[in-house]
Amino acid sequence: MKKVNYEFFHDNTLKPESWFSQRVSHRKEITEDTPLHFHRSLELHYVVNGREQVKVGDKIFFAEKDDIVFIHNYTVHVDVPVLGHEKYVLVMPFTYGSDFNNLLKSKTLNPLLDDKEYNLTLKPIFKSLAEQTDMSMLILKGWLNVLFGSLFEKYSLIPFKKDASITVFSDILSFIDEKYNSDITLQTLADEFGYNKCYFSRLFNKYIGAGLPDYVNSVRLRNFIAKQKDGSKNIAETAFDCGFESLSTFYRCFNEVYGVSPKEYFSDKEVK
Repeated sequence: MKKVNYEFFHDNTLKPESWFSQRVSHRKEITEDTPLHFHRSLELHYVVNGREQVKVGDKIFFAEKDDIVFIHNYTVHVDVPVLGHEKYVLVMPFTYGSDFNNLLKSKTLNPLLDDKEYNLTLKPIFKSLAEQTDMSMLILKGWLNVLFGSLFEKYSLIPFKKDASITVFSDILSFIDEKYNSDITLQTLADEFGYNKCYFSRLFNKYIGAGLPDYVNSVRLRNFIAKQKDGSKNIAETAFDCGFESLSTFYRCFNEVYGVSPKEYFSDKEVK
């Protein structure tokens, strides 16, 4: 199997992210050595100008002006833009879209949504999401409901199955999401999934480029931030609730990932 990277940074965000992208690739088309990647977040592109060649799963196609590209989570993909290519990008964390998650467990949209006239009616939503970075969470969720509801109403849903090559790895990530506050080791995974410890070590080095402990701690940090936002507990209590066994490990990991202390991170929220 050719090299496939897991993009944890897309899955480490706590809310949807959107931006306007202007990119020119040195490549002219997708080739055998074009790096592929996957993440658990949904990803959408709205092509504003130019075009991009896209590979989603086993499908390769060109997306042109006013086309929308839909990339289901866990789907291996890559895109190569050409000169003058501009697009809006929307990344929806897998932990956020509770209204869509049940629907998308076994269904998906075609990767290329090419009714340009209809897509133009949705372009203002993509534009607003990319430009209004201070949008309230209530308005943000409203826009996302309109966007995804419109896409599901217009375009037919088709059966979806995870790429077989990453199914085991994605199951492991889901297991860690559920058990992150317990002691998770290579032996824990071996007992749960029935493979030997070396197999899981190779999986993490292959897809993440880091060991299991670093990944588990990063998941704990993501949950720490989500839990600590309301300020109902102090930092130490929340850190221990999230599975950290010592404060020294917690503070070291937090600084390595976010570059600041927890107090600095929450400085505008009056968190103790």
